[in-house]
Amino acid sequence: MRVIERTPLEDVGDVELALLTSDAPPLIAEILKGLSEPVDGAEVDLRPETSERARGLRRLRRGDSAPTEIPRDLAALQSLLIESLRRDIPERRSGDFARSVERLAEIFGSIQATLTEGLVRERAGEPRRDELTGLPGQAELHEWLRILLAEQARYEHPFAIVLIDIEGLGRINDAYGRDAGDRTLTAVATVVGNQIRNVDQAFRTGDDEFCVLAPHATAEQARPVAERLAGVFESAQAEDGPRIAIAVGIASCPENGNEADRLLEAAQQASYAAKAEGQPVAVAPSNGRVPAKGG
Repeated sequence: MRVIERTPLEDVGDVELALLTSDAPPLIAEILKGLSEPVDGAEVDLRPETSERARGLRRLRRGDSAPTEIPRDLAALQSLLIESLRRDIPERRSGDFARSVERLAEIFGSIQATLTEGLVRERAGEPRRDELTGLPGQAELHEWLRILLAEQARYEHPFAIVLIDIEGLGRINDAYGRDAGDRTLTAVATVVGNQIRNVDQAFRTGDDEFCVLAPHATAEQARPVAERLAGVFESAQAEDGPRIAIAVGIASCPENGNEADRLLEAAQQASYAAKAEGQPVAVAPSNGRVPAKGG
């Protein structure tokens, strides 16, 4: 409460009253605890208490406007804390403030991902997860896209779509049986989950297809993760016997459009281009056309 009380009124004007009076004080306390914890270079994992406080914010926003109102609330709260850091916390070493702001942005990114995941499941009708991989499917993918598109339209935050097509699964099923193919898909899902950021979301969208949504990332920023995925799959397989390969197509908003179907199609076409070129990864050009081989 001291942070809020000592902040000029003009700096808290965009924060909802209910957020300030009931939910913000304990959440701010948890966030400040996170800022004070040692940083080892790894991505932020929210404390259980912080996640629980963050989930409570969902009840303040309902209806079709919630996907844009929740990011606005968090952005206002983040600005409030940045001003508090600037005003109240001495910079003992050069760069302390910049590092604190960067850490704060990571924490708020994880909070928004936690909130959005709950909102998506509500709006998608609490669909069942894929029994084999535990990943959400098409229904939740399209709700996530609606939210990211609304956020992009309001705040101009980019996001990337990474479409992962598994090749060779049929050969594994034929050679070793369906159980072996299922184990392969489970392994693929595990690798994908381990390689993406905490704020990214993975989905199983087909029998041999996965999709990753990367908020606040361009296609070129998502490309190193896709290339790392391809490298992990290549190095983890035995030399003899049937093998799988992945073809990854990447598209991004707004470069490839601002409609869900158009973005998914651009990512799909990019995956076809990767196969045609014999490369594991291809990025859709901003005009949406598939690049010619060698061009």
